[in-house]
Amino acid sequence: MTKTLLNKKISALRRVKLANIALSPEAHGKNASAKQIHLRFSRKTNYAVALAILAVLVISLFAPLPMQNSKLVQWLGIDIPPTQNENSGLIEPGQTYNTSAWFSVAANAWAYYQPGVGVNPNTGLPYAAGTNFKAFTAWDLGCYIQAVIDAQKLGLVSTGGAWGSSARLQKVINFLETRPLNESTGYPFWYYDATNGQDYHALSDKATSPVDAADTGRLFVALNNLRIYNSSLASSIDYIVYNQSNYAALLPSVENDAASNSVYAYYIDSGFASFWPQQVGNVPNEVMNNIVNTGNVTTYCVSLPDTAITCEPLLCSIFELNSNDAQLNGLMKQVYLAHEAYFDATGHYVAFSEGNSFTSQFIYEWVVAPNGSTWKITNAMQNVYYNINPIIYTKVAFSFLALYNSTFAQNLVAYLLKMLPDPSKGYSDGADSAGQCVPGAGSNTNSLILDAALYAIQNKA
Repeated sequence: MTKTLLNKKISALRRVKLANIALSPEAHGKNASAKQIHLRFSRKTNYAVALAILAVLVISLFAPLPMQNSKLVQWLGIDIPPTQNENSGLIEPGQTYNTSAWFSVAANAWAYYQPGVGVNPNTGLPYAAGTNFKAFTAWDLGCYIQAVIDAQKLGLVSTGGAWGSSARLQKVINFLETRPLNESTGYPFWYYDATNGQDYHALSDKATSPVDAADTGRLFVALNNLRIYNSSLASSIDYIVYNQSNYAALLPSVENDAASNSVYAYYIDSGFASFWPQQVGNVPNEVMNNIVNTGNVTTYCVSLPDTAITCEPLLCSIFELNSNDAQLNGLMKQVYLAHEAYFDATGHYVAFSEGNSFTSQFIYEWVVAPNGSTWKITNAMQNVYYNINPIIYTKVAFSFLALYNSTFAQNLVAYLLKMLPDPSKGYSDGADSAGQCVPGAGSNTNSLILDAALYAIQNKA
């Protein structure tokens, strides 16, 4: 690579993260040098394991559209894109997009978090990828906390009851307060088994450094939102963050990220900044300034910063950081416009992010790749570029619709909904333009869709 962000700078925070990854066979022993691997390797292994198990469940691309998706398309009132089968009877013209549609979207996403589906019925702890992968990282736990907050705000779950929001969140807090820690490091294990709350040795034993700083930062975002939303849990959350492990030892690494132009660093460092505002509260703003002030690349006449960009951290930042950062909003809009321009030029829908693919490979779809090129797909190590149909990620499609409610976003969602399987247990991760669906549903997808639905209802109802 001639233009990687590593060559520009490598933060100490990222080095802590990269030392902690359990590399896949293809990456084992290689130098994880690209900056925009961005502190997120742990989830690659997570879903690679899950998808290997799920491979036998690949959904036929000829499966009929479920009634839930049909109703949503009707509610959204979207014209059929030219590539769709107009005789399918799935879309009826004349319907209007309204709040009811978003409540249905949210209800489908929340269905993933029902006990026995995406949450263990005994421990109340989340599965990263449904019943086929019953372990989770701190990142996954953050997704679940945020999903419960969103669901309560939307009225999808009551406060009381055995599976009300209070009981769900208390189980998570109890776990965090009492979880076994690595005796040699004093930090949490990399993975925990959702069925018993214990160390998930199969993956945790592959960790090579004390703590996964990236997953921790994402968890801190959710915990900060939780203590704001439910102040009765604030003292427990403060104990978990300040007293259980020596997370303050990571702050010098976060401070070094003030020189970063990583969109992931912006999001993850915001989690640390919420609990140590005096020490690192300036870092996210510095990162965003670096992003918008870097050089530019142009794709289909849309200008973007010349830094590795994908949608996941931007959307999480928009929905979860409670920020009115004009630079963040402007960057998100440009990334959206690039997707629309791509469709106008090629006739193909895309919704770039990171996530599961059709095999056991966890992929990264870059609007701007680490080497400065555009619309590229790589493995986690960024040492392999794939020439494959991009996956239209469900979480991104719904997020575009929530943010902009444009004709393009409406048609994108309609196109995707036609191909997705029954969302009665949550939305699957996505599909490609050939109609091949990513098998199974996962926490990252459905948590972000709940974020998007809440945003749409609060801002456009």
